Amino acid sequence: MQHHSFGLAALSREIIQPGFRILDLGSLAVGTTQAFLQMNCPCYIEDLIEFFAENQQNPDLKGALQDHLVAKPSRIKFDVVLCWDLLNFMSTELIEHLIELLQPNLKPGTLLHAMIYTGTAPQGPARFRLLQDFTYETAEAPHYPRIPCQRHSTVALTQSLGRFSLSNSLLQRQGMRKDLIEHIFEFDGNDSRGKVRPGGASDVSTYFTAAEAGEALSLSGLSTAMGAARRSPISRVMDCGPRSGRNVDALQKQVGELFVLDMHAAIQWHKQRGEDGCSATRAAFGKFSGLAECDAILAWDIIGFYSPDEASVLSELLVSKLKAGGLLHMVFCKRERLPQKPAVFEVQVDERVLVKEFPPGEERAHFNNLAEIIRALPRLQLVGQGHGKLPSGAFYHEFILKKFSEA
Repeated sequence: MQHHSFGLAALSREIIQPGFRILDLGSLAVGTTQAFLQMNCPCYIEDLIEFFAENQQNPDLKGALQDHLVAKPSRIKFDVVLCWDLLNFMSTELIEHLIELLQPNLKPGTLLHAMIYTGTAPQGPARFRLLQDFTYETAEAPHYPRIPCQRHSTVALTQSLGRFSLSNSLLQRQGMRKDLIEHIFEFDGNDSRGKVRPGGASDVSTYFTAAEAGEALSLSGLSTAMGAARRSPISRVMDCGPRSGRNVDALQKQVGELFVLDMHAAIQWHKQRGEDGCSATRAAFGKFSGLAECDAILAWDIIGFYSPDEASVLSELLVSKLKAGGLLHMVFCKRERLPQKPAVFEVQVDERVLVKEFPPGEERAHFNNLAEIIRALPRLQLVGQGHGKLPSGAFYHEFILKKFSEA
């Protein structure tokens, strides 16, 4: 089965420069190393396929991994780490240990590329053979080890990667395998955590079509909230929506800097580990404590998925990242039951918005009317509104809000 790697192609054409150091965790036989060597990039091969083959029955995989990796001087710092599909076959604990072992040779901005399976679980790592222009023949190889696929969620994988944060996701593009997602993570991004790279691979991240989402909507409230940010080449915009599953390239080109937080997924990850709602919200937002204040914050419909107390905490945290005069935009839909997860909002080149909705879940809605949700946002004051109907027929209401003292 063939797979065209848009992630590796984007790294090669837009990121990697002569002299960049590449750490390849895959097999030398893949052939990609030659492409980077031709760019005068020093390449280091660790061949974790060999590690898997030699340690299938080893009870101490962490120790074996440490023995397998070649020690390197701390002065050698890698610009790119290539993981291929290998993280699918490592436990989160082993991935954490791998990153700890590599950390002395990482630096702020190091990029990590990984391919994650979403379809039928393979019985072991695939053999990638370069055909041309980052298109690979992928197949099960008889001499490769058989290892259970771990099925990591994006959130669990990101957490296991420690100081790496998700930068881009690519999926279901022409030429890509339908059961593969490509992720690019950035090490110690600090203020660039969540930042979308201009001209990067973000334009291939959508998984829903206009037919699934219905006609694009003109959100008047969004236009108001984004007015100043769209006019300034140095504006900063925070998008609380998901990092994968939508195209953010159009939105990124409309503003100076775009930071995508995937806030709902981050909060749910902390809740699944036993933290109460308010604590989980604070913990999830802590990852972005270094983010500078923004001209606009797009909360979409996320706040409606939380209790009044949780919504109050979340709004307070968002307000802390709002510049003086900045605006927060949110969408509220009155429903008896919450959808299974927040809708996906995708801003288009013409500034209209595609919306993908999800079926109703079991949880009852936290807010019955507009007044209730406004009361849950104590530090914000309403300065503008909009309304309309979603593709499903549900009515939505837009809020444009400012810090209370500035309204």
